[in-house]
Amino acid sequence: MGKPVVAFVCAHNACRGQIAEAMARQFANDVMLAHSAGTHPVKAVNPSAARLLASEYGFDVASLEPKPLTHLPDVDILITMGCGVECPSLPAMYREDWGLDDPIGKDDDALMRTMRIIQQRVIGLRARIVAGEFDRERLASNLKALGDSNRLRIIELLWDGCERCARDLLAELEITQPTLSHHMAALRDAGIVRARKDGRWTHYRLDHDVLDAIAALLGQSIAYHAAETDEDDRRF
Repeated sequence: MGKPVVAFVCAHNACRGQIAEAMARQFANDVMLAHSAGTHPVKAVNPSAARLLASEYGFDVASLEPKPLTHLPDVDILITMGCGVECPSLPAMYREDWGLDDPIGKDDDALMRTMRIIQQRVIGLRARIVAGEFDRERLASNLKALGDSNRLRIIELLWDGCERCARDLLAELEITQPTLSHHMAALRDAGIVRARKDGRWTHYRLDHDVLDAIAALLGQSIAYHAAETDEDDRRF
């Protein structure tokens, strides 16, 4: 479905939703179009949240402002931030609640804890989008990318999380440079591997978040079909 539109919604759009939008634009802009809004927006972003976003994360907070739900485009994935926020009038393909307490009025440590939680949730959501949780065709394509013995061997070589040069990978594989490039392109398209160019050589590392998300989706699919089979057996 291309880049999904993700909306982060809280009551006032003064803190949690703004943090999530900023984090998504920083860490997941390659796979989602991030927006935020409030069911009852206030006039200004919480100054402590804006200050910490700028000082701790280097975000440009000048453009942040609370917005009503009516300012959102058509939403694919709706994330409510917690505190019982509901958006029954806002249609979306997928909905989930992150259940986060509102840190407004608390000290900087509490705000930073909330920011770190939101950052990890956004990175996790990015991995789920790349893995194909919201797009069955993408999940099928990713599983196809894994269906090759050389690619599985490449994943083994990158499993420790360290970055490896293409030259080092070639030394471990009985394939040519063009063949390696072909396999790495497939793994990069699936989001399983990330690449960094350094001179004439490319360096690769495994994105464990995406690979874990694919494994989780595959496990859920197997469990779902197993449950369906058990239900069919009971009928007969």
